[in-house]
Amino acid sequence: MDTMNATDVIHQLEALPPDEVAKVRDWLIEHDEESPELLAAIDAGLRSLEEKGARVTTRDELENKVRQWAGKSR
Repeated sequence: MDTMNATDVIHQLEALPPDEVAKVRDWLIEHDEESPELLAAIDAGLRSLEEKGARVTTRDELENKVRQWAGKSR
């Protein structure tokens, strides 16, 4: 069997019925991994937040702040 490239795979996928395409999509999602570049960008963002003194805000804290802001604008 000759080696296939992405274009060849896409052409083969186009010939599949929708339920088979769904199986391929599910497999791809299950086997998707973050790239080293993405992980490095996430790490850089987290470091930046730490350097700036950012902190985690809970949902309750955020909802209370929004209520406060909304009340002040009336």
